[in-house]
This record gives sequence, structure tokens and C-alpha cells, in this order.
Amino acid sequence: MNVKSHTPQKPRPVNSPRRVLIVASIIFVWMFVIAGRLVTLQIFQHDWLSDRARTQQQDSIETVPQRGVVFDRQGRELARSVDTETLYIEPYRIEDVHLAAATLAPLIGADTGQLEAKFKAAKQENKKSILLERKLSEDLAERIRTAQVKGAYFLKEPKRYYPNGTLAAHILGFVGLDNDGLAGIEQQYNKNIKGEGGRLFLENDGARNPMSYASFETPSRPGESIVLTIDQLIQFHAEKALQAQVEKTHAKSGSVVVLDPRTGDVLALANAPTYDPNDARTASPELRKNQALQNVYEPGSTFKVVAYSAAIEKKLVKPDDMIDCQMGAITVAGRVVHDHKKFGTLTIAQALAMSSNVAAIKLGIKVGDQAMSDFIERFGFGAKTGIELPGETSGLVRKLAKWQPSSIGSIAMGQEVGITPLQMAAAYGAIANNGVRIAPHIVREIRAADGSVLSRTIPEQTRVVSEDTARQLRGMLEGVTLNGTAKRAQLEGYSAAGKTGTAQKIDPLTKAYSRTKFIGSFVGFAPVENPSVVIIVVMDEPKGLYHGGDVAAPVFREIAEQILPEMDVAPDTELKSPPPGMLARNNLNPEVAEKMRQAQELEAETQRATLPEARTVSTEDGTGEVVFASATKNGALMPNLKGVSVRDAMRVCAQLGLQLEARGDGRATRQEPAVGSEVVPGQIVRIDFGRSD
Repeated sequence: MNVKSHTPQKPRPVNSPRRVLIVASIIFVWMFVIAGRLVTLQIFQHDWLSDRARTQQQDSIETVPQRGVVFDRQGRELARSVDTETLYIEPYRIEDVHLAAATLAPLIGADTGQLEAKFKAAKQENKKSILLERKLSEDLAERIRTAQVKGAYFLKEPKRYYPNGTLAAHILGFVGLDNDGLAGIEQQYNKNIKGEGGRLFLENDGARNPMSYASFETPSRPGESIVLTIDQLIQFHAEKALQAQVEKTHAKSGSVVVLDPRTGDVLALANAPTYDPNDARTASPELRKNQALQNVYEPGSTFKVVAYSAAIEKKLVKPDDMIDCQMGAITVAGRVVHDHKKFGTLTIAQALAMSSNVAAIKLGIKVGDQAMSDFIERFGFGAKTGIELPGETSGLVRKLAKWQPSSIGSIAMGQEVGITPLQMAAAYGAIANNGVRIAPHIVREIRAADGSVLSRTIPEQTRVVSEDTARQLRGMLEGVTLNGTAKRAQLEGYSAAGKTGTAQKIDPLTKAYSRTKFIGSFVGFAPVENPSVVIIVVMDEPKGLYHGGDVAAPVFREIAEQILPEMDVAPDTELKSPPPGMLARNNLNPEVAEKMRQAQELEAETQRATLPEARTVSTEDGTGEVVFASATKNGALMPNLKGVSVRDAMRVCAQLGLQLEARGDGRATRQEPAVGSEVVPGQIVRIDFGRSD
């Protein structure tokens, strides 16, 4: 048997190129998928994933910026922010929800059950933090800290504070919980005052515990400060006098505006009743309404100055010309208009002093519809004054084309037009300022957080009448206080001029003039030859006496006699009984004087506590020394500041508690008060600065 030898066969090789292709394809697809996923994650989903990671790893809390300060013209603070505590909860840190709710509820005045449900919902929704109670008092915040509730934390948050309470409430306005201004300057300049918020970022570890070393903050930008034109003391006098008269006459409300006619600065703007901006939520919208800008009323006889101005400016009459008042009656387009007394022939000046309707109507007819309409516009009626406060109305002045045949008679005596107290003050300001109307404004300048001036107000100026016409009108208006309807506006030590107004209100039911509701007003200025202030007083629905000469003129007198000496305006008439001292010289109402005296003594004592005794202090630039004289009983003796820089003068005045009014730059060349004069805390020091050639 033949045995064939068996030679082992080599295995058939696999089709290598095919296998390589398959493997390569798998690897390629795998790489393509990975690359695609990386592209998706790194490019298309990068922002989303980054945000998600930050959400998991970071907590962030928005920080509220510090609102800017609101100052009066002398640098006194009228509104500022104070730090308060805001309570927030991190739900995931609360171990015993019921215990936490039961502990916090009575402290913040909440219902335990509702608070517990709120905590549970927050935990279920995986919320990182929830605000629980904002702007707590220091005492309440301390009591919550003492309770040691796990998961409860505090955040510093500024709260708006008005140190003078109700003072200038309608000017300042107020701020809501969200740090936004809701009225007044706070609203009008909210973007400037508010600043820009920052954010505090807290990095968490895997257990969601904060890592302080990894936390960081983007700082907030503090708001800008606003310097107003008002003077705190003048505002105080205006508010006190107005409030007292509203209470005395049982009036529905009242308004006062004090204006510097030479600059357009509003020195005071008051409404009564008023409210406390620290607790504005409890005040009704009507109480928060700024009547001086929004109360549109028929001005009555105070508007007659338009007809008289137009007639004199157009040289149709002169103050000593005679006019027949027709024994107190005139017919205009079938309507009979009467005077309050039967006047015969009077001079133009006497007719204004006696407030004759017949004379005003005859002058209006003589001037003509077109010219009357033009002068109404010149004086600023029918248009907003542009004051930097929200809510101002333009009033109600019909276009000439809509006048009726009898309109010239009504308008000449202050009917068929609606104006605001501020508009009337600005109109009389033009007469006081030699015929030039300067737009009233209440913001003097805006300052950055570092104190540098960003902008200053430059008001618009418009010539209304000639200087000669304005001079004649001032003399005629002085006659109103000396011999006419405003004798109760006469001042002790100062000449005064102005015009009374008494207007019937429209009855909302009958749409006719009411026989029981009136507006009494007076607008005037002092001193007559060189007016420093224009003051308008408007009393809405006084009970009993209602004529402007009875209810408004006395308020003008009280305010003017108090503020003119404080403004360093020299008396121009003989004082009936010149008493010693500022308060007595001002002839203050005894109750108001006592309150002011106590307030001034308290302020003086506070500042006097830090008053330096006799010593020398080197100036900051090292060029010399400023010598402080010995402290006196009431203050100190004025040092010699001549030759020092503005910065050093500010430094010295601050240490003495003085208010510096610097004019110019460089080094002091002239100072007032003089060296060695006694100065008291709060007193204004005026220093001129200049540069040597």
C-alpha cells in the first residue's frame, strides 16, 4: 500500500485589502463622529455649555449701586443713601424647612405655613437663592442674625433717606424698592443718580459650598450727584408759612414758589399739604401731586399785568394817563362785567392798584386780540417752563383763532386762561428783571461721584418788554401794596410790589362759576428797585375770607421778611422797630422763630463741638500757614485766607463749619467776612480767587 506523504497546506490568506478597508472605515466613521461631537460641543454648544457650567458652579448676586446725593445750593444734603440689610435664603442649605419657616415668620411678619410652602417649592425647583425681605432695619436684621437660621444670609443694599423728612418732598420725590426714582428729581434724573449695578460671583465646589478664594466681584458705579438751586432755609420758611396759612384758612391746598428773577433759580417750591418721602407709600397720589407745576387755575387779576404791559409797551397809555372806569360796569359782546367797587375816572396806575376789571378790559380792547395773544405767549403762558421736574403742564391758553367775540374782555381780567403758579412767578420775574424773562430752573449742576462738575444749567433768556416798560410796571405794582388791594403785603424794612388775584372756580357739576369756591393768590417781588426774589402764593378754596389780599398776601409778607435778611439783602425802607439779632429782625412768626432758633442752635452746637481752638495749620501746598484765632462763644474769628489756594480755603472752612462760596480760581484775593470778624457754623464765606500775571 502506497502511502502518500502529506504536505501541510498553508492557510489561505484573508482578503487583506478588504479587511483593512473595513477597519479603516470604522475608524474613520468613529473619528468623524468624535470630531463632529467635538465641533458641536466646542463651537455650536460652547456658549450654552459654558452658561450651564457657570450656573452649576457659580452663584451670582447683583449689587445695587449707591445713588448720588441731592444737595441744596449751599451744599446741604437733601437726599442720600444709607446701607440696609436685605435678607435672602439659599433653600438647598435649609435642613429643617419647618423650623426655618417657624423661626423667620414672626420676625418678618409672614405666615409660617406660607413661608414653609415657599421654602419647599424653592428646594424642589432647585433654586439657588430667593429674596425674602428687603431693606430691613438694623435692629430687625440683628434679631434675625441672633436666631441663627441655617441658609439665611444678608446682603448690603442702599436705601434712600431724606434727612429733613417732609422738607422739599415735591421737589425731591422718592425712590421705590427697586432703587428707581418715582417722582421729582429722583425720577427726572434717575439715570444720572442711580448709577450702574455690579455683580458678586461666588464659586462653588462639588458639594455646592462657596469657595471664597475663587469668588470675585464686578464693582458697581455710584450715581452722579445733583446740586439744586433751592436753599434749605428758604424752603423751610416757605413751607412753614404756607402750612400755617392752609390750616388757618381751612384751604383745600396751597402752593408757594420763591424765584430769583436775576438768574431764574427756584429758591423754594412748596405745596401744602405735603408728605414724607421716607414713607411715600402711605401718601395718596393726590398728596404727592406737585400743585405748583400741575395745578391749572384761572389766575384772575394777577393776569391783568399782561394787558397793562402790552398797552404800555405799545405806547398806548402811560401810568399817569386817565381812564374812565364807567362806575364799575362795561358790556363786552353782550356780556356785562362789573367791578368790585364803582370807580369813576382813575389814572392807569390807580386802576391797577384798585384792580378794576373795567380798566383792564378797556386796555385789552385797545391793545387788540392779536397783540394780547402775542404778549401772553411772550410771558410764557400756554407753554411749559421747562423746569427739571416731571409732570409739568403747559396750562390752557386757546389759540387766537378759537377766541370768541367776548374773549378779549375775559382774558384781560384773567378768565378763559389756565396757568400754573410757576408760570405766573416766571412772568412777574420778567418785570422784576428789567423786562427779561429767564426760564425758571431747579438744577444748578450735576457732579460726578468724585465731585467734579459734569454740567451746569444755563437757562434761556427772552426779552418780554423793554426796560423802561418794566420800570414803569414795577412802580405801578408797588402802588398795589401801598394804596391798593395788597396792603397786607407791605414789608418791614423793604419795599414790595405785586398783584392780588381772586378767581372763582368752575363747578364740576354745573360747569359754571362757583359762588362758594375761590382761589386767592398774590404774586410780588422785593425790593422794588432791585428785586432779589419773586414770591407767588396760591390758596385753593380757603374758607371764610378768600380774597388774595387777605389769604395770600400775608404769606408773601411772612416769607419775604424772613428770607431777605438771610440773603444779605439790605433794607431799603425805614424799619418800624429795628430789633437786635437775625430772628427778631426778620419779624418771624413766634412759633416758627422758636423752631428755627432751636434747629439753628442744635446745628451750631453740633458743629461747635469740633471747632478748633487757637492754633496754626500748614497749608496743603506748604506755601504758608493759616492762623485760626481763638474760638468765641458762638463760633470763631475769621482767619486771614488771602493768598491760599481754593483747596486750602475749602479745607479751612470745612474745619470751621463754614459754607464756602468760591468765585474764580487760583489764590484768594478778597474775602468776606473780613479778617477778625466773628463767624458761626453754617455761615456763608465768599472768597474771590485770581491768578497773578
